[in-house]
Amino acid sequence: MRLLLFDIDGTLVDTRGAGLAALLDAVEDVFEVGRETVPPLDLAGATDGGVVRSLLGALGRVDDAEIRGRYLECYLGHLKRRLHEEAFVGVRLPGVIELMEALVGVPGVKMGVLTGNVRVGAEHKLRRFELDHYFEDGAFGDDADDRNLLGPVALKRFEAQVGKRIPAEEVIIIGDTVKDVACAKAFGARCLAVATGVHGRTGLVESGAWVMLDDLQDTAKVMSLLTEPRVTI
Repeated sequence: MRLLLFDIDGTLVDTRGAGLAALLDAVEDVFEVGRETVPPLDLAGATDGGVVRSLLGALGRVDDAEIRGRYLECYLGHLKRRLHEEAFVGVRLPGVIELMEALVGVPGVKMGVLTGNVRVGAEHKLRRFELDHYFEDGAFGDDADDRNLLGPVALKRFEAQVGKRIPAEEVIIIGDTVKDVACAKAFGARCLAVATGVHGRTGLVESGAWVMLDDLQDTAKVMSLLTEPRVTI
């Protein structure tokens, strides 16, 4: 059994800033401060929970379940709105649809997501780009603030689904940040890294990615890497 866990932002899609804009919309609505007062946010590989924790600290607010809940509910409303605005210019990244179609129905392969987005936010993005039907489950930003804890969550869910153990060495994370690489290493999985996000090739290679590609456009090559046993390059 091979388990493929895909990151969303920067790996499958580029929302062209819709996510950040929605986070700042929610800051204005919930905390009643201008978005220009918020320090720059490092969203690459971050979890939504981690972003909220950073925001609350920067704004001097108490971090508790009630305020997190209010903020995330507001953020998700703005995210959905921005994803469906007439002016929205987000895109699926090159090769993604071709790869998804090639992977569908491959015997012994399961596809899920491993993302810092909370589950509802991930669903909004995947539906907007018509990718939701390719993925059965995964791990999300509301499962843990620390991305390195998400791999075992996804693995446990898929093991329950198939009714047997899936060895960590049969799990491949596909992502675009050094945090995706670290997440894979944290539970003994591999990471196929793509330079389609903010982290360049050098940083991804130095982080110890199992495979480094510019993007997912070469469907045959990516399929070989993701589905064949004990691939070496």
